[in-house]
Amino acid sequence: MRYILYLLVFIYSTFAEAQLESSFWYFGINSGIDFNSGSAVAISDGQLATGEGCATISDELGNLLFYTDGSLVYDVNHVTMPNGTELLGSSSSTSSAIIVPLPGNANQYYIFTVDTNDEFYRDTDGLHYSIVDMSLNNGTGDIDIFNKNINLLPVTSEKLTAVSNATSDGFWIISQFQDLFYSYELTANGLSATAVISQVAPFVELITTPFTNVDVAAMRGYIKINTRGNRLVAAHFSNNTTSDFDGITDITTARSIAYTNGGELYLYDFDNATGIVSNPQPLLTKQDSGSIYGVEFSGNGQFLYAEVDYMNASTTQTFELIRGEIVQYDLTVSNIANSATVIYQDNFNAFRGALQLGLDNKIYHSRRQQNALSVINSPDASGVSANYTYNSFALTQNATSWYGLPIFVQSFFLSGEIEAMDHCFGKEQLFNINTTANVVAIDWDFGDPTSGNENFSTSLEPSHLFSDPGIYTVTATVETLVESFILTMTIEVFETVAVNDFPEELEVCEEGFDQAIFDLTVIGNLISTSSDQTVTFYELELDALEDQNAILNPSYYTNLSATQEVYIRVSNENCYELFSFLIKIKNCPVEVFNVVTPDGNGQNDTLIVSGLYDIYDKHKMHIYSRYGQKIWEGNNESGGWDGTSNTGLLYPGKKLPTGTYFYVLELNEPNTKPEAGFVYLQ
Repeated sequence: MRYILYLLVFIYSTFAEAQLESSFWYFGINSGIDFNSGSAVAISDGQLATGEGCATISDELGNLLFYTDGSLVYDVNHVTMPNGTELLGSSSSTSSAIIVPLPGNANQYYIFTVDTNDEFYRDTDGLHYSIVDMSLNNGTGDIDIFNKNINLLPVTSEKLTAVSNATSDGFWIISQFQDLFYSYELTANGLSATAVISQVAPFVELITTPFTNVDVAAMRGYIKINTRGNRLVAAHFSNNTTSDFDGITDITTARSIAYTNGGELYLYDFDNATGIVSNPQPLLTKQDSGSIYGVEFSGNGQFLYAEVDYMNASTTQTFELIRGEIVQYDLTVSNIANSATVIYQDNFNAFRGALQLGLDNKIYHSRRQQNALSVINSPDASGVSANYTYNSFALTQNATSWYGLPIFVQSFFLSGEIEAMDHCFGKEQLFNINTTANVVAIDWDFGDPTSGNENFSTSLEPSHLFSDPGIYTVTATVETLVESFILTMTIEVFETVAVNDFPEELEVCEEGFDQAIFDLTVIGNLISTSSDQTVTFYELELDALEDQNAILNPSYYTNLSATQEVYIRVSNENCYELFSFLIKIKNCPVEVFNVVTPDGNGQNDTLIVSGLYDIYDKHKMHIYSRYGQKIWEGNNESGGWDGTSNTGLLYPGKKLPTGTYFYVLELNEPNTKPEAGFVYLQ
């Protein structure tokens, strides 16, 4: 009978997009993190020495390709690329660079850079791009000399971000200046140098003042887009006006004003089909007196986090700290600004620093001259349950964080994966989405049009019976409370094993002591006739499941009990099925050899009855003379009649004369009758 179906493969899952491209981080002074194990591991092989901006990129498998501070580009060997110097970014920019792959080209990557000038921001070089070709420099990559420092904007802020477009065949790269957002689309056809320009509040003035390191303050702060690509947040460290500096005569006071007058935190809608930024929503304004720098969305897209410092002006130093805060906003409520919840506060240390989501779905917070990063451990949780831990992720011994962490295409952090299984044809396959997001709906397409309407499902955990063996592409469109993303995976349905009908029992004659010799291959030859399949036999079910301790000589197998279940495993390259059948012993008719020649030559010295001894172990044998006198009786222990008498008055204990004698054999088993016949004694 068929026992159970199993597979030779295991559950696996496929991540949304190419999120392993963010596996390596390099930042600060010789600081680094490797996320390839699924957890953050501090590393120390990076060569960066950057106060703020930095970017890294890995391939789809998580292998490091290169990294940059916006000016220098280091390859996988941590060596500056031959042409990887003098890019027009600056390590003093909030987001000095972002690296974006060219769709449809595995070798080319765009590095977008923004510059800053702490002395006079008006001297900035603006927004540029350079192209890295990974086929150059023996496969470790180099800047294409014909596509280096190509200008897009003459002046911009220190802000950069990127996200997939609506059709997932390209990317939007976004920068900002004053009250304008500039969106550039990169597709397989290359970069569109004509920006989509959106004018939205607030206006952040590039102030005019003779004091150095003052006008730059308003240009600081991150912009981020959520992974869905429909919301954008902008942090402006300050929002001063030129008039704020009227009458100021010393640089310390001027810088203190620039730092402490308050900044802006705004949330926007972003249309990833058109690149338009719209619907400005103030979360913090200049009147709130907070200076905002780092921002990030949670992995499930429900929450927004901002790092805010509150400072008093000073005439002796740049600022006097009031407090630093990590603030959470709930993007699912009607009044987002009112949902602000302080999840961590520090009255002693300034909090200015990047917030960056990692592949482990934690948000990391960097700060100036620290040997550790702080961590929001559960950013998908509400309020203080988000669990901010101060300086809890230690960097390597000689590494130091500063203000910045590497930025990435935000779509790399789409949080979800399809869990399914390569399997054998005929098995209904279960599907599941593994995600931290609050899933509202899923539209499934199993890539199996032959199955008709069964090819589609809206169940959160559907099952599907594929119509034929083969390779299928399964697509899931996942809707959450705050985002939508598409997951795909390839699943293979293997040819199952081919089996024939076979008997449920194999029965042979007992050879004594409830044992017999069985040829199990009789069943094996019946159940499978394919040369591409193997048939193996086992005494235990667990052994059959784990393919261990197989019966070594199935054609000559001695049973363990009178009735025994034997497990049979029929396998091809990818699949197997388990079956079982019973082996039984039976008591077969005995055969009497009716000549006894007790001459000691080893042949017929006793009455031979095959299939009797140790089989019919309760039997009794009676020998009679031709006159009906009992002259011998025996049983399983006494052995066969040797021509002597052991009972009666005639010849007790002596050899009997030659002649014909008669036997009666009582088998003493249910449903058996005594047997009788003659035997000739010579």
